[in-house]
Amino acid sequence: MQARVIVKAVILNHNMKKALLIRRRPDDFEGWEGAGGALKEGETLEEAIIREVSEETGLQVVPERVLYASLDEICGKKMVFIVYLCSTTEETIVLSGEHTDYRWVDKAECEAMLQGGIAKDFKKHGVYDLEW
Repeated sequence: MQARVIVKAVILNHNMKKALLIRRRPDDFEGWEGAGGALKEGETLEEAIIREVSEETGLQVVPERVLYASLDEICGKKMVFIVYLCSTTEETIVLSGEHTDYRWVDKAECEAMLQGGIAKDFKKHGVYDLEW
């Protein structure tokens, strides 16, 4: 089995006590998620998450640690998701063409907005137990 490596970010702004969620275009994937994407040849995981977050949100983040990893199949393709806890002090978002909306959310809002595998993973891996 060959799987594609995807890095994703749980981006926290501790000053705001909120996390960032972004919404993908409906023709791509309907729903809210964290910024992230595929690892490029020669990149480290940390370089990839910093690049992907910057490209998709305009934010500069500090990757603090890996929160969890999961394996999923999307559109018939196996994907390994490596999810990083990232922090930022920035608040202004500049979305890429991949996303249509963003929200800085508290824990209750985040839990209400997430669906599917990401919602289960956040609960399973203690994302809501972190200090926001």
